Amino acid sequence: MLLLQETQPWGSVANETILNNLGVAFATATADALAAMSDIGLDQYSVIIVASDQPQPFYDTLKAQMGRINHWVKTGPRTLEFHVADHGWNNGRFTGVLPKMVASFNARDDLDVAVRPKWSLMKGVPSTINGSAASQNALMVQPPIKTILTDTVGNSTLVDYCWKQGRVIASGLTLEYAWDHDWDAKPLLENMLAASTSAPGCQHTN
Repeated sequence: MLLLQETQPWGSVANETILNNLGVAFATATADALAAMSDIGLDQYSVIIVASDQPQPFYDTLKAQMGRINHWVKTGPRTLEFHVADHGWNNGRFTGVLPKMVASFNARDDLDVAVRPKWSLMKGVPSTINGSAASQNALMVQPPIKTILTDTVGNSTLVDYCWKQGRVIASGLTLEYAWDHDWDAKPLLENMLAASTSAPGCQHTN
């Protein structure tokens, strides 16, 4: 699997630590490295995880690569896990769109609410998630994309959906920071990484 990041989100190595604990072999690459990678090289990966809180040059390059990533995820049993929380310590803002035209926007909230508390990603996660900026961003989605969490005004902050053969899990929660500080969302990051890496591809119908 491929972990995309220019720098550690909020200075955190949560993603790397969890992946190592899961026994998952992974490579880390910048957006520039992704851009230089051939399609054949990209197809060797069944999972791409994009870390939160990246600098602007990373997001600018990644935005230009989203067409390739869109094609990659829908043409195989693959999973894109996108941590869309930006406006962080590294001052970046992602203005691209995810598969199925899902876009993110800044919508800071200290409380998130499970609208599907029995969803597999929510195992061990409280039905209400607290934190100082528990979520930093929200997602603009249309049915049949499934929303799992919302902020207090109903914006989607965790979605899980299929795109052809692939799967997309995206969240605006401050996942890595929450894991480091033992916040309510800590098990959510663990569940997301485990789900993405254990069985890449579409696991449900929507």
